Amino acid sequence: MRTSGLIHAELLAALTALRHTDLFAVSDSGLPTPVGVPVIDLGISYGFPRFEPILDLILEEVTVEAAWGSRAVAEQNPEAAALLSRRLNAELIDHDDFKQRIGACRFVVRTGEARPYANVLLRARVPWL
Repeated sequence: MRTSGLIHAELLAALTALRHTDLFAVSDSGLPTPVGVPVIDLGISYGFPRFEPILDLILEEVTVEAAWGSRAVAEQNPEAAALLSRRLNAELIDHDDFKQRIGACRFVVRTGEARPYANVLLRARVPWL
């Protein structure tokens, strides 16, 4: 058994299966996910679990080389915008473009976050690069 960090078996399996340049996302409770993209749904209720602690746990398990968020986050959710900038130096793009890119994801991790635009698209990196 693991003694710390993530213990969600499905999420750990998905993270472990990532390879260099694979895309995956961590989302709020409302981000639409295209048919065919697997969703690992961690949401229990609106607002729980929140986006930030789930993202923190995931970033302890994987290495990422790039990140994108929706440009609308800057105005609609400054706290999430600061997190994406501080932790990931995320590039902010048009929200429709962001949603379209979700279709290329290996999976989406849905949180219970109830604040808008708390979403991030991540590209996996090889740890030794």
